[in-house]
Amino acid sequence: MISSVTVLFLLTCYMYFKQFYTKLIESKIENVGEKLIWTAKLKKKLIVFFVGTGIIVILYITSYTIMKINPELENVKLIRHIADLVATGICAVLFYLDKAELDKKLVAKPVDPFQNL
Repeated sequence: MISSVTVLFLLTCYMYFKQFYTKLIESKIENVGEKLIWTAKLKKKLIVFFVGTGIIVILYITSYTIMKINPELENVKLIRHIADLVATGICAVLFYLDKAELDKKLVAKPVDPFQNL
């Protein structure tokens, strides 16, 4: 169950990054060269989610195979769940670090309407 929730989380993060930041890159950056640079950076950051999803799927398949081959082994599910949580945590940290980096460049600072008063 945790594996499917983790994969769903990673795919949701991927879709968020892809849609939101692609629109921001298109609307905020005028220079074509700089636009290409930021699009390439975004693609590199999106790879993290595919790698995380792949690792979790491989982990799930491996643990499922081990449980079918040798059902007497203890703690295989527990180890898988802990690894799922660790992988999710790592991907979440990378997500927020990447988000912070992209936000510095692409999200304009909010304008304070009372600043000139």
